[in-house]
Parts: sequence; structure tokens; C-alpha cells
Amino acid sequence: MLLCSFVVFVAAKPAPKPTPSPAPAATPTPAPKPAIPTIVVFPFQTSTDLKPDTGTRAAQLFAQQMNGAGGIDAISAASTIARSDYLNYARKLQADYYLMGYMTPLGAGVSLVEQLVSTGSGTIVYGTTAQIDSFDDASAQAIQIHGAVLSMEQSEADRYNSAQAESTTTPAPANQANLSKGFADIAGLFKHKAATPKPAATTKPSKGVLVVRAGGSVPASDLTRATTVLYSGLSSHFNAKMSSVAATDLTRQADSICGTSRDNTIATGNLSAISSRHGLGTRTQWTFRLDVYTCFGAKLASTPGTGDTLDDAVRSAVDAYATAHPENS
Repeated sequence: MLLCSFVVFVAAKPAPKPTPSPAPAATPTPAPKPAIPTIVVFPFQTSTDLKPDTGTRAAQLFAQQMNGAGGIDAISAASTIARSDYLNYARKLQADYYLMGYMTPLGAGVSLVEQLVSTGSGTIVYGTTAQIDSFDDASAQAIQIHGAVLSMEQSEADRYNSAQAESTTTPAPANQANLSKGFADIAGLFKHKAATPKPAATTKPSKGVLVVRAGGSVPASDLTRATTVLYSGLSSHFNAKMSSVAATDLTRQADSICGTSRDNTIATGNLSAISSRHGLGTRTQWTFRLDVYTCFGAKLASTPGTGDTLDDAVRSAVDAYATAHPENS
């Protein structure tokens, strides 16, 4: 009987439970790439003839103006980063480009050599040299870099396909007077003599304007320049902002371009040029047709402008529109 009880006890003993295998750690998902291109602006190097902080403050102004134009994210880098580390630093921030420059005195202002580098290839993809004598000159150069970035983004849609989708609405920028807040003496930054005070900025209408890249049967570099001049010209009359959307039919795309920012118009244009023999050389006549739409896709105005230079043609069209529509409506 005792032996039978022992057998029953052994038979009733539960089988040992298997040790569970540890669950594999979840692989972190990489952060999604921003929908708009990112550019790191490094302090511009300067010659010893300029004030020590000139390059840093000028670079901060460039970043501020590019952010104000919308469509890209510009980041100001610290002056402590060595030039040999620019590429690695920009890549750590997942930036698409970085901007560097070198400033030297020239006349009453400075000469600025600008170089835009792609973080993907590590090579210079855009470069220019400009003379800067004032705040307006510096702002125009910042917008030119801004336009070059958007142009390259649109031409490389297969690599930056997220830039073609509807991006998150960027807060509307303040007007030019507010953008320059904190840079009250910026004009003196580029001067070697006292600057002449400028009259106070005029009040701009509440309705802003979203600038879409210009089109036309001319080289892409001319379209980029026309878009830059268009933005600059409209900014002198209205609160302007660049759109990152590559529009092909504004009648249908106007609603998505405006998004929730309905108190805007949308401006773009078509650029053309005709060259003819003039003496021993040739003469080129430029024509720019400025088209302005409402957020509902209705065409508000179509204003032509002509000139012996691309800039003159665009500015002529912009000034004509501003005269006919001072309230941008």
C-alpha cells in the first residue's frame, strides 16, 4: 500500500515548465525625413578687416530670411564648429544642404562668396559671389539661396519625393520690418562708414501672397532667378512667402496650396525671351506675365512686364500689379 502511494505521488508530480525565450528587442524606427528640405547655415568666415561678429550675424540673418520665406527649414550653426566638421555636423542633423561663405571688404560694403553643399554627395551644388552694401542686399542673397534649394528639390523629385507632397503649413512670416527686429543695426554691419537712415517701412495689407515657382520656355537657371526676383518684388509690397509646391495647374491646385491659410493670394508667372540682331551683337527682350489667383482657383489678375533684362521684366509686372491691386485683392 505504501509502495502504491509512492507510485501515485511520483505520477502526480507536475512536469517542469519550459523557460520562456526572451523576446527580441524591437528595432527602433528611424525618424521620418522632414517634408521640407533642411539647410544648415554656418557662420561666414571673414577677413581680419571686418568686425569679428560680422560673419556670424550675417549667417543668422540669412537663416532668418530663408525661414521667413517658408518652404525650407534653415538652422543657424554655432561658430565653434570647425570647417572640416561641417559635413558630419550637417549629416547628424539630417540636413539636406549646408551653406558656407567668406566675406571680404569691397568698397563701402563687403564681397560674399557663397557655397551651397549637398550632404548627400558632399559636393558644392551651387555657388555665387555677391556684393552686399545693405540689409536689403543681404536679404536678396538669402532669398536667392532659398530659391536655388527649392529649384534643386523640384528637379530631383525621385530623391526628394516627400518634398512634392503637400507639406505641413509653415507659419506665415512677419513682414520685413519685423523680420529685421533684433538686427536694428544690420545696415552698419556691412558698412565702413555711417549708414544713411532709411524711412520707416510702410504698412502692408493683411492679405499675403504665396509665391509659386515661375515657368516658361527658358533655362531653369533663368526661372530660378525670375522666381527670386518675383518674391523679392512682391515682398516690398505685401507679406510674401515661398510655396514648396510644384504647381502645374493653379486653377485646380490653389486650394491645396493655401491649405488653412486662406487669407492669401497665389502668384506665379511665365517668362519668355526673344533675341534679335542689334548691330554687331544681339539684343534680348524679356517678357514676364504675372498671374495671381485666389485660394479658390479664380484668376485675380494677369499683368505683363517687359524689359531689357530679366529683372526689369519681372519688376515691371510686379509694380504694375501692386499699383492696380494695392490691397492684393
